[in-house]
Amino acid sequence: MPLLLLSLFIGAAQAEDCVAVTTLADFLAAAEQGETAFASMDLPGLREAREQGLALIPCLGEHVTPSEAASFHRMMALAAFTTGDEAQVLAEFHAARRLQPGYEIPETVAPEGHPLLDAYARSINADEGELEPTIPPEGGHVNVDGVRGAPRPNGISTLIQVYEADDQLDQTLYLLPGDPLRSFGPLPIDELQRERRRKVFIGATGVSAVAAAVLYGSARASYNSFWNTDDPLPDDELAGQRVQTNSLFYSSLGAAAVGVGLGVTTALVW
Repeated sequence: MPLLLLSLFIGAAQAEDCVAVTTLADFLAAAEQGETAFASMDLPGLREAREQGLALIPCLGEHVTPSEAASFHRMMALAAFTTGDEAQVLAEFHAARRLQPGYEIPETVAPEGHPLLDAYARSINADEGELEPTIPPEGGHVNVDGVRGAPRPNGISTLIQVYEADDQLDQTLYLLPGDPLRSFGPLPIDELQRERRRKVFIGATGVSAVAAAVLYGSARASYNSFWNTDDPLPDDELAGQRVQTNSLFYSSLGAAAVGVGLGVTTALVW
């Protein structure tokens, strides 16, 4: 199956609602069925195993280990070999070899001299492409071919598992070479900007609160001076003192209102 059609098939499978959670036992059984079918030259059986494995991926409810991911990649390579898709054969075998570098294809699958062994040997030099960092959900993590927090090489196929903050498996994806890797949570730059906004709002809230306190203190002192009977102000200064007192008091209220507004905004962006 060409990569484009395979990508469309995977996308359709991932869009469906899972009727039931599938297990690793089901997933590995499909991989083993594919290997057995290849050894028996049972092409319909191999095709069925491949399609079954792809259909099981979106509904997986268990953690995939590197060795289990390698088994799946090898089965996908066998299926691609029967259709003459050498690029996918090399990409899938390379994905498997980086997870299980010491694995050798059994003679029951490919006896000595079989062209599959040559493809397997050459796959070690296949181009992995660029390493893309995975962006997990906030508080969660992403596994790439069973390895937590690993980058995704975009030149080969990968199994991606996304976990939420409570360590709950949220989704399992199969990405082909060149498939876009989306972010599953906030980008680091977004979080950095958010942290900066927090600091700005906290600082502004504190400044407003201090300003309100200082203005209120000044208004209180001016008020006391206005009503000081021991050392009363001259009549010609009372009016100005009243204006100053009122101005300071209302300015303190304004600063307090700004502080409250900033405090609410700080809580919202936190």
